Amino acid sequence: MKARLNSCLVEAKQLAKLRNGAYRASVDELYRNLRATQSYASIAGELSTSTTDLMTPLYQYRVNDSCNTISQLLLKELKKGAMINGN
Repeated sequence: MKARLNSCLVEAKQLAKLRNGAYRASVDELYRNLRATQSYASIAGELSTSTTDLMTPLYQYRVNDSCNTISQLLLKELKKGAMINGN
């Protein structure tokens, strides 16, 4: 999972540089979901099992969904021949 998240963050960084920030909203959504997940994780240990059984997959889904969106948008740009900067 950590490797997948690291790849997602690299892809988000590259996507944010393309088309004068046209994809900034998608990148911002990823970071919002990550912050919300971190906030939830900080209290999850204090919540009931029934709550965490329901909420943990929701937060995982939100981050995964954002990462999938980022990947698809970057792939679309790469297919067009967008120049990716390794910085």
